[in-house]
Amino acid sequence: MKKTTLLAILACFALLVWAGACQSPSSSEKAASLAAQDSQGTSGSSGSGSGSGGSSGMGVLRLTLRDAPVKDAKFVMLTVGKIRVHQACETETEDSCFITVAENLNEGEPFDLLKLKNYPITFTSSLPAGTYNQIRMKVIEGEIVFGAPGPADPLNDKTYPLNVPSDEIKTHLHFVVAAGGMTSITLDLDAENSIHIVKKGNKDEYQLRPVVNVVSVENPTR
Repeated sequence: MKKTTLLAILACFALLVWAGACQSPSSSEKAASLAAQDSQGTSGSSGSGSGSGGSSGMGVLRLTLRDAPVKDAKFVMLTVGKIRVHQACETETEDSCFITVAENLNEGEPFDLLKLKNYPITFTSSLPAGTYNQIRMKVIEGEIVFGAPGPADPLNDKTYPLNVPSDEIKTHLHFVVAAGGMTSITLDLDAENSIHIVKKGNKDEYQLRPVVNVVSVENPTR
C-alpha cells in the first residue's frame, strides 16, 4: 500500500513539472525578450528624434552698405576691420554669440564713405539659420577731408582724424536667416548726420557718431 501511494505521488509531481515547462518560458527568457523589445523601441525613437532635433542648417546673409551725399566734406575715409552679427542665443558670454561675416573690408584699404552712394559695397556670407539682432562694424581708422571738388589735392586739402566712439558702428536690427534661404539687408550709413565737431581747446575734433538707417530687409526665401 505504501509503495503504491509513493508511486502515485511521484507520478503527480512529474506531471506538474512537465505542465509548468510547457506553459511559459523561464524568467530569464522573459527578461531577455523584454530587453530585446526595449532595445528595438529605443533605437526607433532615437532615429526619429535625430531627424527632428538635428542641425538647423545654413542660410546666406547678403549685406549692402551705402550712403547719401554729404555737404562740405570732400572725402570721409574709413578703414573697416571686420563686420560681425549677433545671434540671439542664451549664453553667459555675450561675445560667443557674435559671428564674423566679413574681415578686412575693401581688402583692408580705406574706402570713401561718400562714394557708397553710387558704388555701394555688397558681400555675402554663410550663417547658421536662426534669429539675429545686431550688426557691428569695427572701424580701425577714419579721417575727413575738406577741399575743392575733384581729385585729392595734398597741398590744399585739409585732413582731420575722424574718431569713432568705441571704434565700432553698431546697428540694432532684428532679422532671420532661414535654412537654405537668403536674407538681404541694405544699410545706409548717414555720414552727414553722423559727423560732429567737438571743440578741444582751440582745435576742432571730428567725431563719427554713426546714424545707420535700415533701407530694406528682404524676407528669407528658399
